Amino acid sequence: MQQVRLRAALVGCGAFANAALVPAMRAAGIEIVAVCDPNAERAQATMKSASAGAAYGDMSAMLAAEAVDAVVMAVGPTIYPKLAELAFGHGVHVFVEKPPAITVAEAEAMKRAAARAGKQLVVGFMKRFATGYRMAKEITEASDFGAVRMVSARITTGVWTPAWSKTLTPLSFVLDHSVHFLDLMRFFGGPVEWVSAVKTQASSERFGFAVLLAYQGGAAGLLEISNYESRGVPNERVQITGSDGASVTVENVSRVTYTRDAEPMVPGRAFSPQRERLVWEPNMTNISAENASLVHMGYVGEMRNLAGAIVSGLPVTPSINDAIAALALAHAVVESDGRQINLQNEGEV
Repeated sequence: MQQVRLRAALVGCGAFANAALVPAMRAAGIEIVAVCDPNAERAQATMKSASAGAAYGDMSAMLAAEAVDAVVMAVGPTIYPKLAELAFGHGVHVFVEKPPAITVAEAEAMKRAAARAGKQLVVGFMKRFATGYRMAKEITEASDFGAVRMVSARITTGVWTPAWSKTLTPLSFVLDHSVHFLDLMRFFGGPVEWVSAVKTQASSERFGFAVLLAYQGGAAGLLEISNYESRGVPNERVQITGSDGASVTVENVSRVTYTRDAEPMVPGRAFSPQRERLVWEPNMTNISAENASLVHMGYVGEMRNLAGAIVSGLPVTPSINDAIAALALAHAVVESDGRQINLQNEGEV
């Protein structure tokens, strides 16, 4: 039996879409039917590289002319709310890159629009599908890991102004790449009960936050996000600690260390393969599509997840509920100034 492929249109033909989404969609077996961008030159170039059938300058015109199941958008959170509602009006599912909106209220309005249309609204938190983080999630869900009790993470993103923001501010910094880590903190630790954050700022464009989180399930979280260090150095780390002596650490997506509850090293103690630390790194000596950086970074996985769920009619996660929770957490981090801010109505994880 021939496998049913997801037919999708791409909205937004910028550098990110061409570098990440187009190859990831193709690797996931998604048929890119058409592309859309107000810049005709960009649209034509992306149409050719994506092997799409047509290029448009207006999304509504594209969706009126083309038969697609979903649109994949990479245009920015200032535009997603309006375009998503238009797309739902054409009866298609919607995937948007993170964050889906600037405010929680806008994201909640998007959720209501999706519900009225009976369509899915999916948000691109691709780090959930990165090889290292998927392995870490499986480890933390094993019975011998125990309950998650600590989640600590750090990321530094370098200084740049997001394409959707005219200026670099603490909020635009947190809502851009850093929001991935707010989502990961929830992914590993569960719904957040309250958050407290302290901001440090060296100039108008260099700042960071030290964040303390309390989870509803009893765990605690520590997160450091800043743009002090450059993107030219290894820049991310996540560690999850269980209640029974185990922990798992993911460094820069590509190195996973599973530390088990081993006895202290004392005279006469032999190496124990059942108790010692295990380390995984990708086997780059093997020529395989699964060793591509877009697979290990999570872009291919999120597109496979999108296609598989929509074709089979299953709910897709992470969903707009996860994005709403991450947005609420982002605003709380920026507004905290050392105060404890309680979070209500935590969504999916």
